[in-house]
Amino acid sequence: MRRMKKKDDENFWASMFREALLATTLGWDLAIPIFGGVLIGYFLDQWLATGHIFTLGLLSAGIFTGYYNIWRTIRRLDRKSDLKKPQTGEEKPEEKQEG
Repeated sequence: MRRMKKKDDENFWASMFREALLATTLGWDLAIPIFGGVLIGYFLDQWLATGHIFTLGLLSAGIFTGYYNIWRTIRRLDRKSDLKKPQTGEEKPEEKQEG
């Protein structure tokens, strides 16, 4: 009985570590493109003396890229959770054909 408890504790901490790592990864996936776009845009604007055109353009691109990264990760996790669900053999109501 003691052996099972130790194994359950290891699974719990491994699961918690994976969840924390995923949360950290999502934060970086959002932050790095945004800050990178602003930083590169700022230096391009300084170098080319273009005002704030590149900063705003690359900020927008960074925001789009960051949210795309999060959307892609969520889709991947959703597909992974669908694969883990047990298959019952019954059709889903939207898959039934009439007639």
